[in-house]
Amino acid sequence: MRTHRTISRRDKILAGVAVAAVLLLAACGGAVLQKWQDSLHTHTAAPDQTQDRKLLEYQGHTYVAREGIEAYLFMGIDTEGPVQPQPGYMNGGQADVQLLVIVDRPQRTWQLLQINRDSMVEVPVLGVDGTEVGMEVQQIALAHSYGDGVEKSCENNVAAVSRLLNGQKVNGYLALNMDAVSVLTDMVGGVQVTVLDDFTHIDASMEQGKQVVLSGAQAMAYVRGRQGVGDETNVSRMARQEQYLLGLYQRLRELSPEDCLEIWDGMEQYVVTDGSDQWLTLAQRLREYTRLEPITIAGEMELDEQGMAAYWLDEDSLWQTIIQLFYQQVPQD
Repeated sequence: MRTHRTISRRDKILAGVAVAAVLLLAACGGAVLQKWQDSLHTHTAAPDQTQDRKLLEYQGHTYVAREGIEAYLFMGIDTEGPVQPQPGYMNGGQADVQLLVIVDRPQRTWQLLQINRDSMVEVPVLGVDGTEVGMEVQQIALAHSYGDGVEKSCENNVAAVSRLLNGQKVNGYLALNMDAVSVLTDMVGGVQVTVLDDFTHIDASMEQGKQVVLSGAQAMAYVRGRQGVGDETNVSRMARQEQYLLGLYQRLRELSPEDCLEIWDGMEQYVVTDGSDQWLTLAQRLREYTRLEPITIAGEMELDEQGMAAYWLDEDSLWQTIIQLFYQQVPQD
């Protein structure tokens, strides 16, 4: 696994296109809750020994893991400055944005799962030597904080997402430090939005309902702001993030490969990934495949004993999402 590798100018252009493509994914829609008619209450999972495909049993129905499904995790990290390995294993920064890209090769479709950063899930906890010492129910954003700020942190976040989704394999990850938002916004000449919440305490021009072209600094405030903004929930912030990313998409889709190279040169120091090649393949598929509506997992927001936000996932919605994305029903005899 590697953070940065030496690649040719041509490959660097393609890598830039891949990074842009991942950002385009995030831009393509909102957090849409996929509601199902049926109420599911019990679940069991067991491996299919004959086909090596997982089986799920739900209220008398059997579901089998679909073949040809790939998942890629995109993370936005709340760490300033370029990527740098951190000492110890609790300084990796929090993953405030977590988007899982699900690609269905047989159906030639792709879809986004937006994961609320406050989702309370079992997070792998690392000891002083960097090895896993147990699990603790925490905000999923904290999974990235356990680690070195680079590969180890990303791998721990991947493990938390995989565990949340019944052991679903995550085929690759890409993480961006938050300063990339400012850099990218300025490099594309600004991103246009209609301001969803009042930000005049930060910038007088950012009135609620006003259409503005965000500069890099304004974009950073817009996608990160939470305390003293609107209802102060991450759900509202996610709505602003998706709106910003849609505006970013509209700018990025006009770029040439050379433009992408310039952006990559400006952003590379803020990126951690497990390799460029698979993202290039992903970018190609996303151009060719049909996009389905994005989804999120329903839940209830509350404050815990320490006053921290806690988003408790609805178990039925979670398992319905898992089945929808990764399984198909086995016909009954």
